[in-house]
Amino acid sequence: MSRAVYSWPAPVYKPGEYLLKLPNVRESPYQTREEGGSVVCTLCHRRCRLPPGKIGACGMRFNLGGRLYTAAYGLLTAAESRPMEIKPLYHFYPGTSAVTISTWGCNFPCAWCQNWHLSKTASPAGAYVPPERVVEWALENGDSGVNVSFNEPTLLAEYAEEVFRLARARGLHASINTNGYLTEEAVRRLAEAGMEGMNIDIKGGRETYRRWLAANFDKFLSTARHAKGMGIHVEFTYLVIPGVNDHEAEEVIEAVASFGRETPLHITAYYPAHKLFNPPTPPELLEELWRRARRELDYVYVGNVPGHPGQHTYCPRCGYAVIKRAGDRAVKIELAQGRCPKCGWEIPIRGKPGKYGRLYRSFI
Repeated sequence: MSRAVYSWPAPVYKPGEYLLKLPNVRESPYQTREEGGSVVCTLCHRRCRLPPGKIGACGMRFNLGGRLYTAAYGLLTAAESRPMEIKPLYHFYPGTSAVTISTWGCNFPCAWCQNWHLSKTASPAGAYVPPERVVEWALENGDSGVNVSFNEPTLLAEYAEEVFRLARARGLHASINTNGYLTEEAVRRLAEAGMEGMNIDIKGGRETYRRWLAANFDKFLSTARHAKGMGIHVEFTYLVIPGVNDHEAEEVIEAVASFGRETPLHITAYYPAHKLFNPPTPPELLEELWRRARRELDYVYVGNVPGHPGQHTYCPRCGYAVIKRAGDRAVKIELAQGRCPKCGWEIPIRGKPGKYGRLYRSFI
């Protein structure tokens, strides 16, 4: 088993009154104020307790004068039109695209992060974009929704609430790709604002969360259950990393199956990135896990393996491929009012299939 490596965001600023002049610095509602000037951040399950002048584990929230501020409101590091299939959200408005945005920082210290250039830096500097502009981009580009991804979307929670409200008013869907460590309060607020879907990274089992993430697996599951209980569409992604979490596959499958057979699980190949250089996931291991998981779940997918049959959606009753995909796009969607056209089995899909906007167009 590999030695655990942590990689936390590195703040490149110090809290001070000068920050309050920036449009992206806003007081956060996710706080509990204490005597003596300390605050507890209630945005994620870390619940960082911050004395005055201190910055949270995510790198983007700080205590100034006994109040909690976010430096990430509307501070975007990327904005690009992307298909829902690349997220991956296979059962959520298939064949559509969303303007996908990100900021700096993250509340997890994953050593294998593929977007480390965004998640491992914490800065108050960058492009401030008003929330209405994100919605305008989506409409102008022909996208059907908005999404927060790349780094951890929890850090944009206050901003996402406003973007999602505006998006819902214009008929756009809203979703996030998350590590799932946001609190139930944050899930509720995002859902009330219009969030319909979540792809949640399940990093492994209890041991991985404890050793590699300094996190609590049961709190992670609690948030996912809360989301599903609120009617949010939930899909899970399990990045299989040799020497880190591959020995916990049974625990992962069991955890996802507890949400119901219809819950989509994406089993994804790992490739060396950032600070972790373990060997890539063997194709035969992914094949074995794909077949194993399909005994417990109706919709299991294989990611990062081009051409694998596990990228398609099959009817669990008759085996017909109701949605076929090539790379990051749905190339054939055959659903008869949400049912398999061959046998009539209902396929759980949130939202209607649609069409893509101008994919991979960058807006900043």
